[in-house]
Amino acid sequence: MMSYNLSSDKEDDVTIEVAALGHQFSLGMLYDICNDKLVPGVTLRNQKYLNKEMVSTTYNEKISFEMIPSDCLSDKFSAMNISASLKASFLAGLVDVSGSASYLNDTKTSKHQARVTLKYSRTTRFEHLSMDHLGIKNVTYRDVFDKGTATHVVTGIVYGTQTFLVLDSESATAEDLQNAYDTLHELITKLHTVSAEQREEDLKVNEKEIEILDKFTCTFYGDFAFDTKRVTCKDAIDICTKLPRLFGKNEEKAVPVRVWLYPLSKLDRKAQRLVQEISENVIDRAEQIIEHVTEVNIQCNDLINHLTAITFPDYKQQFIQFKELWEKHKTTFQKELAQTLPLVRRGALEEAELARIIDRWEQSPFGKAHSEDFLSNTLQEMDFIKSYLQMFPNVMVLSSQYNMRAVLSDPKIQYLICYNFNLLEAPCLPNMVSWLKKKQNKPSHDVYVCGKETPWFKEEEASKKGLKYAAAFQELVCNNKDNEQTGFAISATWDPHNVGISIHLYKAGMLVSSMFEPPAKPKTPSISSKTHESIKITMRPDDFGKEFITGYFIEYKQDGEVSWSGLRTDSTDQNVTIMGLNPNTGYQFRYNAECIAGISAVSEITKGKTTFPTGPPKNIKAVSIQHTISLSWKEPSVIRNGVLVTEYRVEWKEATQTQGWSNTRTGRKVEDFIIKGLSPMTLYKVRVSAVCGTFGTSAPCEDIEIFTESSCIKHQFLKRSSKLIEGPPSVFQLNTDIWNTKYRKYNLGKRKLYGQNKVILLVGAVGSGKTTLINGMCNYILGVDWEDDYRFKLVHEVTNQSEAHSQTSDVTAYVINHNEEYRIPYSLTLIDTPGFGEQDKKITQDIETFLCDNGIDQIDAVCFVVQSYLTRLTPSQKYIFNSFLSVFGKDIRDNIRILINFSDGLRAPVLDAIKSTDIPFPLGNDGDPIHFKFNNSLFSKNQSSELCFDKMFWTSMEAFFTSVGRMETKNLRRTMKQLEVNLQTLQPQIKTGLVKIEEIDKTESSLQQNKALVTANKNFEYEVEIAVPIKQEIQKDFITYCQQCHFTCHSPCTIADDNQKMNCASMKNNYCTVCPGKCFWNFHSNQKYRWDYVYKKEKKAYHELKHKYEQVSGEVMTLENILAQLSEEYVDAKVVVMELIGRSSHSLNRLQEIAQTPKLLTITKYIDMMIKSEEQEAKLGYRSRIRYLREVRMDAELVEKTEKKEELPPSQDSHYVGGEHNTNCVIS
Repeated sequence: MMSYNLSSDKEDDVTIEVAALGHQFSLGMLYDICNDKLVPGVTLRNQKYLNKEMVSTTYNEKISFEMIPSDCLSDKFSAMNISASLKASFLAGLVDVSGSASYLNDTKTSKHQARVTLKYSRTTRFEHLSMDHLGIKNVTYRDVFDKGTATHVVTGIVYGTQTFLVLDSESATAEDLQNAYDTLHELITKLHTVSAEQREEDLKVNEKEIEILDKFTCTFYGDFAFDTKRVTCKDAIDICTKLPRLFGKNEEKAVPVRVWLYPLSKLDRKAQRLVQEISENVIDRAEQIIEHVTEVNIQCNDLINHLTAITFPDYKQQFIQFKELWEKHKTTFQKELAQTLPLVRRGALEEAELARIIDRWEQSPFGKAHSEDFLSNTLQEMDFIKSYLQMFPNVMVLSSQYNMRAVLSDPKIQYLICYNFNLLEAPCLPNMVSWLKKKQNKPSHDVYVCGKETPWFKEEEASKKGLKYAAAFQELVCNNKDNEQTGFAISATWDPHNVGISIHLYKAGMLVSSMFEPPAKPKTPSISSKTHESIKITMRPDDFGKEFITGYFIEYKQDGEVSWSGLRTDSTDQNVTIMGLNPNTGYQFRYNAECIAGISAVSEITKGKTTFPTGPPKNIKAVSIQHTISLSWKEPSVIRNGVLVTEYRVEWKEATQTQGWSNTRTGRKVEDFIIKGLSPMTLYKVRVSAVCGTFGTSAPCEDIEIFTESSCIKHQFLKRSSKLIEGPPSVFQLNTDIWNTKYRKYNLGKRKLYGQNKVILLVGAVGSGKTTLINGMCNYILGVDWEDDYRFKLVHEVTNQSEAHSQTSDVTAYVINHNEEYRIPYSLTLIDTPGFGEQDKKITQDIETFLCDNGIDQIDAVCFVVQSYLTRLTPSQKYIFNSFLSVFGKDIRDNIRILINFSDGLRAPVLDAIKSTDIPFPLGNDGDPIHFKFNNSLFSKNQSSELCFDKMFWTSMEAFFTSVGRMETKNLRRTMKQLEVNLQTLQPQIKTGLVKIEEIDKTESSLQQNKALVTANKNFEYEVEIAVPIKQEIQKDFITYCQQCHFTCHSPCTIADDNQKMNCASMKNNYCTVCPGKCFWNFHSNQKYRWDYVYKKEKKAYHELKHKYEQVSGEVMTLENILAQLSEEYVDAKVVVMELIGRSSHSLNRLQEIAQTPKLLTITKYIDMMIKSEEQEAKLGYRSRIRYLREVRMDAELVEKTEKKEELPPSQDSHYVGGEHNTNCVIS
């Protein structure tokens, strides 16, 4: 910059030099240095008095050229020689620029943009006012000093022009930039070194220069007006040739370039003045922020134009939003600076306030570190995605949700597979929006802290996953390009559950899986086994996509052939047998894994595998003879042409062996062989193969299992049993005969028509271990020892539950018929009952019915199975004990035994729980209920055990069966059932008797009311309630009916045969306990109907009543005679009712006594119970029946007091004397 001297050294010390920046300055104009603005319309003196004598002009033309290689603000400020103070005002937006100064606002739009700027500067003259003309006496408008709107006056102006040529290129190199600069520099230099006449010729551009300049576009910034700013380099040269002429002949059109300002405070102290300059540190920090905003804007432009953003417009929106947020924050920042900067210059605020504004920026989400981190990671993410997009050049891209919906709605596409980029929203955007909103309400002094998380694409696993998914996706596209039902696309959807890359599977327009893995190329299949006509291959799919495999497409061909045959499986079973192959032929295999969307790449081809030359021998038969097994077979049915069977290979091993087979060859073509030297009573596996000389051997036949014989009884059972579980110990199901009866009954061994038989009933709650205990008893009886490597199972399970939790569903009997080799000297019937818990009452009834239906009339032991660890009995278990006592009566008490399961050999806690109840168990010498302890290790491994099974299980079994053998057999009693039948049939008889009493009472009452008519021997009608018998047909059950009494004695009855009616529950000692005549049993038979009674009103006539009594007595009956007869019948009816009530009360008390739950009722209490029942039912005539019951109760009460020898009140005593006949009707 050229230097100019003012007229006074004193003036030079206080004058400020500033750049004009395109503003139209003139001498004497006022300027506010605090806002860096001209004060319009106000001067110190009238402009018309400024003449040439007041203005000094110096002409000193200077031209300069400068290349500005950088686009940063600091270089631009330096090129335009802008002071620090003016720089601060520009950064705060206080200063508007125009003309050549507009170059300050020109920035690159992309980091990929190469830029060089050529500055052309020319100054022509300097005009200034002398100090003599600025004296206070020469000031025309003195109020300027009072208003305070200006701080300085313009005292000097440098005129000239500045031009900036900005060259931009998207493809130029650094060398290209330098060449372009040199070319323009040379051309513009010629403008000032040659005459006007020579310019046109000398400024011609050659082809090389044109080639250099054509790579660039040029933006022109100057102080003269042109039609356009963005021109070609050639146009720029043309403009430059016109510049000298634009100054005018006398250069009068030159514009202000530099301005000198003189402080008004030097003229008058009252004038506004600059109090404080802004430090360069603060200005530099503000400049860095504005510069960074420009850099962010450039990078956002690059991101918006990135291939990834162009491909996915929805993703682009976040960069546009990011850019807009930065512009908003920049505006807010400049607004704060513009408000604060003048106040600091005037001294109204400290400079620290500016520093705080800058600090708040740097500590916000817009801080440099945060934005650089976001932009850097975003660019890397987009480059990462771009690299994947370029991997699928021929796959359609679904750039938006609209495109996605259009494809999904296409009816031709059943499946759509999308390689999806999960482009999540940048987490900084919500924070930036929130920060700006908070800042609008109140400036925030918080320090923004951004969480540091590793971007997904920087994680090693994400990179591996992306490449693996890409390879799988490419394979799927390649292998299914002809599949018209399946479409493939690249998509970008928001999915917070799957970060990064995933593959989405759509079916019929709906998302099926957002984590789909196409089955990768499977591994080479392996050959598992082969026969003469088949080869079994095992597919080995890759782990990637394995869970989405729905089947396989398998191809095979003969060695040497070209064409492949194929078959498709619809299951994920990895083992497939290829059937229909030729014997003695080599085959190769390959396969694809299939998913619902298509098939994978094909696997590698297997090496040739040859089928066997023949099929296996057929019709294998084996017979065990002591230590040998005799085999026979037939020649294979399939033999390849040209192949001959020369001999056979026989193999055998013990069934429990895991090592190889023993084998031998027949030596010639024979079809039988004897294996010798075998262990007795051992299970062997045997198989045979055909040997075909040089062609090899056939596949062996299926394994045959056979026992070598033994005379031991347990071994004989083992031979006839079927294996359930492979041991040790192996578990075998005993082969039993099933009796097809109403209940399940299994027979083990040959039935015995003679000999002793013991019956044991086992009951217990669910999970008490009854099933295992029964199996254990059977193993003990058959002679199985702990050391044996096998166990028998007798119980036939009907559920799918485990042994420990099995629950018998029905009452079942297991009959173990006696054999001399058994460990007990009698046959044994084990009755297994269902586990109690939910239907206890029904189970009790089923057990009772089972005993009756199966003709079991004895019980030797009732065994209650309980768990050792129980500290108290459950309500269900208590119900079990009480229910069985009610079934068998108290006489069974001595035959009750406790079987304790899950015992560890110590005293069981459950014993105390049993003793705490009032159940009458027989006690042993130790004061505990008689019991036997067992554990449930019957089927556990027997190689090693801390418990000695012999002592804990076998010894307990021996003691238990010894005890059973000594017990007295108890006959099952029918007493309770008979009492229940009595109780059931007495109730309707009592009710009928009460109706009869009511009928007599109403008849007597009617005669008394109609005494005048009776005396006159006139007839009249009266109404009474009577019992009418009705016949009820029955369909399923049987009814015991007395043919003499015409009375239903038992309904329903389980005895179907009339010749067995002595076993009916209504019989006792061959006589009926129910019918009125107590008839012999053979007078009873089954009927298909029963008699019930209904009660209804009936009208009767007096003459009919009188006629009935006269026929009986044989004489004429007077009213007094009839009333006397009725009174006698009334008393007789009450006696009958009293007798029936007594019998019913006696039956109920007897039932409670047998059930071991005595709660005896007197007859009066029983009548009270009947009265309460009538009141609750409230059926027709109940009031009358209650009244008669109360009369009967009074008689019963007298009888009870008399029996107890209690003193009677006078009123009752007289009543009792009159009714002495009542004492004979009570049955105790």
